[in-house]
Amino acid sequence: MNTTLPTTTSDVPYVDWPAIFAGTVVAVAIGLLLTTFGAALGLSSITLDGTDQSSTLELVLTAVWMVLTLIAAYLAGGYIAGRMRRRIETATDDEATARDGINGLVVWGLGTILSALLLSSAVSFVASTAGNVAAGAGQAAGAVAQAAGTAVGGVASGVANAAGAAIPDAAKNDPTEYLSNQLLRPEQVDATTADPAELAQQTASIVANVYRTGELSDEDRAYLASAVAARTDMTKTQAEARVDQIVAEAKDARQQAADAIETAKVEAQQLADEAEAAATESARMARNAGIMTAFALAAAALIAAVAAFVGAVHGGRNRDAGTIFYGLRYHG
Repeated sequence: MNTTLPTTTSDVPYVDWPAIFAGTVVAVAIGLLLTTFGAALGLSSITLDGTDQSSTLELVLTAVWMVLTLIAAYLAGGYIAGRMRRRIETATDDEATARDGINGLVVWGLGTILSALLLSSAVSFVASTAGNVAAGAGQAAGAVAQAAGTAVGGVASGVANAAGAAIPDAAKNDPTEYLSNQLLRPEQVDATTADPAELAQQTASIVANVYRTGELSDEDRAYLASAVAARTDMTKTQAEARVDQIVAEAKDARQQAADAIETAKVEAQQLADEAEAAATESARMARNAGIMTAFALAAAALIAAVAAFVGAVHGGRNRDAGTIFYGLRYHG
């Protein structure tokens, strides 16, 4: 049994690129139009953070709209390619149907490539915008950390002032000054020969050491009591009572500062843990959303390919019959 294959003319190619380009332009244009319309309806805004009860419904509506958009776009693009493709007169009906459908598939492939290029540009823009937002968030976090550090420093400074300790800068930065003062100071203060400036420096050094270490030796206590008695009209007992009061206040202030710093550390750690948990949850949800989006896009692309094939075949049959889709007819 001999099978006669359809012959072709040399001036008619298997792939009719002008018709394919025309169909691709129409498909991409319709796709962009419907996508923009869907965005205007809010179908492109999906919240996956669990705070919006309608997020699942919006996700479903968006997926449905995306599928309908691709079907409409490539159905029209495939129809244009099939209707405008030049038929090979000697081709059988099955051969013409196959070639029309394949030209429709080429429209789908070319349109998918163009859409991917447009999407990559949009993703690059979004990534750049997200980077700017992240940088701004980082600067804001740095400002918050700096403000928190300033607040802790202010608490410590306020506590020191509340203790009534006029601590010199040298005493804060050089603890050895306290040790050297211990070597040179007398055991008791003579009210007739004591230098007020030296006396103030010695007492400030002792109070600074109490604030720094929380301890007061018997020698330091005796010296402070004699210094208070030498500069005031108090008795030895009254001077010792005042020293004990000031030392107790200094220790209390030191404890308050330590508690404030510890509280700040605990709060900072809690905030860091919460931020880490939120980032982990966001990453998980973004991963799930990415997987769902990839599956949806793949399914929609396959459906769009079928739509392009069917549209091209239908367009080719209208071409052979000398008719056109009703919506494209001129009724003037």
